[in-house]
Amino acid sequence: MQKYTASFLGRDCPGVVATVSALLGEAGCNIVEVSQTILLGQFAAIFAVETAAGPGPEALRARLEQGLAEAGVDLSVLVRPAQKEFASALRCEPFVVSVDGPDQPGLIALMSRVFARHQINIEYLKAILGEEGTDHALFVFEVQVPENVDLGRLRRELACEAQSRSLRVSVQHRDIFEAVHRVGAT
Repeated sequence: MQKYTASFLGRDCPGVVATVSALLGEAGCNIVEVSQTILLGQFAAIFAVETAAGPGPEALRARLEQGLAEAGVDLSVLVRPAQKEFASALRCEPFVVSVDGPDQPGLIALMSRVFARHQINIEYLKAILGEEGTDHALFVFEVQVPENVDLGRLRRELACEAQSRSLRVSVQHRDIFEAVHRVGAT
């Protein structure tokens, strides 16, 4: 089996997922995982696919681009051979780190540098900025924290960086975060 990642970026429109998934299927690809979002009217998605003996990455990209053009869907396409997943040599625990306060340039870089210093991998990041005309920023990082990381030190460093910019920061194990945010669900 050959594995690829096929990335799509461009103007969102109804039916874009149907078009992309149909084109992948017609090319002999089985979709095994997808991450997709819409941001400022732009569609962005990464499809992990497997194919028995299909075309190479360049031929697959060309086929997808042709099909998108014929369907009138305006997307850029990038196809790459799948890489092995990032795997830390250490066991890791999942944490959710939320940061909120006044919006300022450089906040994501500020917090992500702390993670990098501790060899913490960011698996997901959601940033919500300036809702309803305010200067408020909210960031939610889902991270994998290696067991050898001193959680007290990590929390202190994040709090120090946050305080320097008048931000609030919360660090919770993902299981606790999910339990707290499941209140009322039965």
